[in-house]
Amino acid sequence: MADDFKVVGGCRCDQDPVRFAYTQRPVETHYCLCTDCTDVCGGALALITVVPKAGFRVTEHQDKLKNFDTKPTAHRKFCSTCGCHMYLEVDAFADFVLVHVPTLDRGQDIGMMPDRWVFTNSKHPLVTIPDDGLPRHPGWANSPNLG
Repeated sequence: MADDFKVVGGCRCDQDPVRFAYTQRPVETHYCLCTDCTDVCGGALALITVVPKAGFRVTEHQDKLKNFDTKPTAHRKFCSTCGCHMYLEVDAFADFVLVHVPTLDRGQDIGMMPDRWVFTNSKHPLVTIPDDGLPRHPGWANSPNLG
């Protein structure tokens, strides 16, 4: 039986939004507290799902995408009209795309619940990590699926 898995998302533009989809299940989903992610998204944390690049594609208005390298190895993709940061590519994980979960259309099964907190040593002092039973890592910690 074929897996008809598909998740869609996009930017916040009312007209001609950038749209994307992934059709392969994520290899991991995590809460990121690094200052690179939180500063760019303007939030206390970033909720990231990591999907195989082979199953990810921009489906509409790719011409509106702009790149911003927050580090020489982190390539963040934004809508040039509304400024929405939808996903990023990281050189160390060349076969994957890291998707910002809040840019996915609501009400979908994104494929995997978060499995850990990363960069807890970088969290904003006003943030309290909930007692959710997930492991906490002071820096980066690969899931077994990324190696």
